[in-house]
Amino acid sequence: MEKFKQTFLSKKGLIIVAGAAAAVLVAVVLFFAINSVRNSGNHVKGVDVSAYQGDIDWKKLADQDIYFAFIKATEGKDHVDKNFEKNWKEARKTHLKVGAYHFVNFDQDGKTQADHFINTVPKENDSLPPVIDLELYGDYLNKPMDKNKVQAIVNDMIVRFKDYYEKTPIIYTNYNTYNTYLSDAFAEIPIWICDISDQEPDLKGGHEWLFWQYSQREILNGYSGEERFIDMDLYNGDLRQFKKQFE
Repeated sequence: MEKFKQTFLSKKGLIIVAGAAAAVLVAVVLFFAINSVRNSGNHVKGVDVSAYQGDIDWKKLADQDIYFAFIKATEGKDHVDKNFEKNWKEARKTHLKVGAYHFVNFDQDGKTQADHFINTVPKENDSLPPVIDLELYGDYLNKPMDKNKVQAIVNDMIVRFKDYYEKTPIIYTNYNTYNTYLSDAFAEIPIWICDISDQEPDLKGGHEWLFWQYSQREILNGYSGEERFIDMDLYNGDLRQFKKQFE
């Protein structure tokens, strides 16, 4: 009986070890699979930055296998990122395609916020479309604002941006905010989704992602701010498609 018990335990141990090895193998396969997607020629990498990255050496940053950059410009009706003007001018001197984004304040109307962005961000034919950064924040994380009110803010911004920049804007968001306000609306607006995970984004409601923020903890050379990490993004297509869409 004791011998049987020892044999059983030995077999059980082998099963546990084999199971653990299989789990590790799956994790390794997933790791290389997702990194092969991120690093393959099928996608084009870029960054998004704000004042948190401090002074940026755009020539050095651009020379690290990236092709585009989104720069924080404004927030609400009156805040301007303190480094926006410098970042915008210096980034545009590189090969990068450059765009700007606005962080939406739920307590201020969309037209006023859009006008603030327009007064801050130059109209450049070769820039990326303006970005509406829509994220639940603060108390709204636990008690989201009424859906119709938020959609009205976003719609007013879309109309103003289309009219002024003559480009369809992009909406940056995360899954929580997307599912709350966007999954059944604005079907014609491209989505830039924040999805820090091991698989490509999957959006409900028929939307397809145009950009994917896949990491918020990358470290590159060329900046010296209080934030040592930088956000990394992918375009949903190859370089030829990217150039054709944003030429």
